[in-house]
Amino acid sequence: MEIISTNPVSKISERVMNILIVDDRPENLLTLESVIEKCGRNIIKAAGGNEALRLAIKEDIGLILLDIQMPDIDGVEVAGLLRSNSKTRHIPIIFVSAVSKSERPLMNQFEEGTVDCLYKPLDLEDTKIKVAVFERLYHLSMEKREAEKTIEKLNKQHEQFVYFVSHDLKSPLRAMDNLTNWITDDLGNAMDPNTSENLLLLRSRLNRMSALLEGLLDYSRSGRIAEALVEMDLNQLTHGIFESIEGAAGFKFQTDNLPVILCQRTRIYKIFYNLIVNAIDHHHNPGDGAIEVACEKSVNEYIFKVTDNGPGIKPQYHSQVFELFKTLKSKDEKETTGVGLTIVQKLIEDAGGRIWIENIEAEGTVVKFSWPINI
Repeated sequence: MEIISTNPVSKISERVMNILIVDDRPENLLTLESVIEKCGRNIIKAAGGNEALRLAIKEDIGLILLDIQMPDIDGVEVAGLLRSNSKTRHIPIIFVSAVSKSERPLMNQFEEGTVDCLYKPLDLEDTKIKVAVFERLYHLSMEKREAEKTIEKLNKQHEQFVYFVSHDLKSPLRAMDNLTNWITDDLGNAMDPNTSENLLLLRSRLNRMSALLEGLLDYSRSGRIAEALVEMDLNQLTHGIFESIEGAAGFKFQTDNLPVILCQRTRIYKIFYNLIVNAIDHHHNPGDGAIEVACEKSVNEYIFKVTDNGPGIKPQYHSQVFELFKTLKSKDEKETTGVGLTIVQKLIEDAGGRIWIENIEAEGTVVKFSWPINI
């Protein structure tokens, strides 16, 4: 098994930060290098703006100390060119200049926290402190990036584990189901009532186990949706889902203000499918059931609502229903896997949204979820 190191101190001590210093005068480069040189820092020197641009693109730079007054191209223009390039726009810059403070570059044209200024003659302590601050920010940024990669790797390993376990367990289940059928066929009319009841119970448990494994497979697949974005008419989509669901007869279904959105079709289909199925499966009076899917639009997101007139969910269970395999009814009362809402939550949160439940005063449930407009 691969061991993933989680010691941030050792990682910082091993990591080297490249610092690019830019000045057209060699003596200034040497002076600045002597001030900021330190273990864990690799000083790269550039004698002008054009050379600095080339090195910033070529090397992995963590900080740039940039002279403003240079003959080929001044520091402010260099900074603007760096910010216009996707590879270099994130690099923090400390301007170093002999110009008066009234002539300092306008900081509001740069992202907050990525630009600072030093003035010649340099204050040695001030220079060391400012470089140390950006160095610390660099290491924190790298730690965050590495942590995100580790989390992504662990999530993929988890999804692969769930997939292989659930897939491999299907074979013995099929063998047990076949064996049950053979026993039933062999006994035929000679089967006594007690044996018949036990075989029916066994087949019921096998079917439930098979459904649970299928739910696990769906859960593992939900993290691997990689589709192009397409325009989806959600009014048409939700009506199609409702009409395809077995057991929907007797329910009234309506939609209100559903938009056409740009999304991954499989992701949005699974979300609405599971929410509508859940409303149907848990209704206490299917002959008089009603479901509505509606939408409200804000500046940055849509708020979708799936409302039913079922028995409702007590507030203390609002968060529990999204837990894997969690069901609010006994398995003998209602045969469900407890996976559907967990998949819905994962699909929504992976897209940058959130999901929650509200109760209606009389009866029924409202499941709401947000969906970023820019997806």
